[in-house]
Amino acid sequence: MLHLGGHRKTKTVDTAQIARMDSAARVAIALPADTARLHDSVVSSREKMQKQQLIARITPLFANHIEYKTFSGKARVHIETPDGGNDFAAHFRIRKDSVIWVSVNLAGIPVARVFVTQDSIFMLDYYHKEAKCVPLSQIAKILPTEVSFKSLQNLVLGEPLTGGVITDAEEAGDSITLQAEDSSYIQRIVYNTKDSTMRNEHVETSKPHGPIAYSGFSNYEIDNGRRISANREVNVINNNAVYILEMYFSKIDFDEPLDYPFNIPKSYR
Repeated sequence: MLHLGGHRKTKTVDTAQIARMDSAARVAIALPADTARLHDSVVSSREKMQKQQLIARITPLFANHIEYKTFSGKARVHIETPDGGNDFAAHFRIRKDSVIWVSVNLAGIPVARVFVTQDSIFMLDYYHKEAKCVPLSQIAKILPTEVSFKSLQNLVLGEPLTGGVITDAEEAGDSITLQAEDSSYIQRIVYNTKDSTMRNEHVETSKPHGPIAYSGFSNYEIDNGRRISANREVNVINNNAVYILEMYFSKIDFDEPLDYPFNIPKSYR
């Protein structure tokens, strides 16, 4: 027998009878500790449902990408590495999922050209009269981290660097933050709820102590219904070394006929 007492009355409850009750009946006479646990369970279930609803709402936003066949753009670029910094103009041309072409000019003079395919990156150094070809699988020898064709293409287009499955989401004020994961990376993106644009992105490797990239996006422009960031800033931290890339686009065009000239002079090493 169990006695639940107050100051004036004592009520006697048959515990054997409680054991025979269904769950609904037990809740009706739950002890204070049981009531607290039940409340926490209800709150937890409600929060999980709200989280799932938020993830479902933001999934189409994360999956929405710029539709195009070709892209061309002219940008002022600033780069900083542990060895120093540089400023130059760059002309970008992309044939979607096929070719990335970049012409680098310094004070109006061509100094380099880059041609990227799905598996390799070719570079011409006009100043030193050198040509180089590196498999993308070994690009970390040149860049501060490993990259894929897709991530380079997304970098130029100002889209999320990688994909993945949304595992978490939060909404605060006029922004929504999502977390997406794949086999190699964990990605956190902050979107502006007013216009669905991406404000910033944080990418790190699933393995600890790997490179970390932080990107900021601003000055969005609209070209035939396509919303694209004209200003980007990317910071990469690798082994305590900091690399900075800033791009300020002054011209952006989609789906124009483009060529991608890349000829290696016979005299080049």
